[in-house]
Amino acid sequence: MTIQKFKSSWLLWLLLLGMAACSGNEKSGVGYVPYNHTDKAIVSILINGQGGVAMSMAHGSGGEVCCVVLPVRWKSGLKASIKWQEDGEWLLDERGKEVFRNGKRVYVESEWKEKIVEIPEYATEMGLFFIHFLPGDEVKVAVSPYDPRHPKHPYRFADIPLINP
Repeated sequence: MTIQKFKSSWLLWLLLLGMAACSGNEKSGVGYVPYNHTDKAIVSILINGQGGVAMSMAHGSGGEVCCVVLPVRWKSGLKASIKWQEDGEWLLDERGKEVFRNGKRVYVESEWKEKIVEIPEYATEMGLFFIHFLPGDEVKVAVSPYDPRHPKHPYRFADIPLINP
């Protein structure tokens, strides 16, 4: 390959790379943190089909979990599928006594719940993906560099739990 062809190929590659960067299709992985404002513990969370165990006690929060993949630049109509499972119950008989099988209590998992929620506008300084589970199976999400107790966080809730008081 001649030097001229090499320079031309290199310039073309840089041009294509620059166009891809400007196309707005860049994505980034950000951690997510669940905040549970309900009376039931949440034992599993899936965001857009990805995730896993992210325990969040009733009226508590979970730790940061990796990752949710989002566009670096917010666009109108951006949504996320939030699927979660609350803690189940011990199986009870007709008298209200716990049922045992093979010497062990029988645990009944709860059904999965799902909401498609709009992701509010966020800046290019993304921060974390916050999920707020509210009574009545309502869910709000926010992408923010600010903790929910910070005045610049998109939502203000009176019952935000302190992770490390």
